[in-house]
Amino acid sequence: METNPAFNNYMDCYFDFPGQWEIPSRCGLKVVHRRDGKRLVIATEIYRQNPGTPVTEWVAPLATRIMKHIDEQPETFIFIEHTPDLRSKLTFYEETFDRVTFGWDGSKFTNPQWSRLTKEEVNQLMEE
Repeated sequence: METNPAFNNYMDCYFDFPGQWEIPSRCGLKVVHRRDGKRLVIATEIYRQNPGTPVTEWVAPLATRIMKHIDEQPETFIFIEHTPDLRSKLTFYEETFDRVTFGWDGSKFTNPQWSRLTKEEVNQLMEE
């Protein structure tokens, strides 16, 4: 089972963040500047290379931190959670993409809602 995904079309660099209980954590990151002026962010779970909190478990604080890090506004910020394929026979280890939408309380994202996307839909969002 491959547990350390390589940089690819959905991950350009690592992003370190304080996870739950301030535990040092890490995810893969890709930021796409779209033609419509919005920024699409893909946060990839990197399993063994992440010593701390998984992306899914900390998605709202992580999205807030990334948005502020890239100096973006909530209205023009699109967040995709990516879980790479672990090449296992178990279906819950298959590659997934979810667009996560949030509420905004004036200083941070709240109330995450996940919507499953296909790889083709993510590629289209990256090209818009």
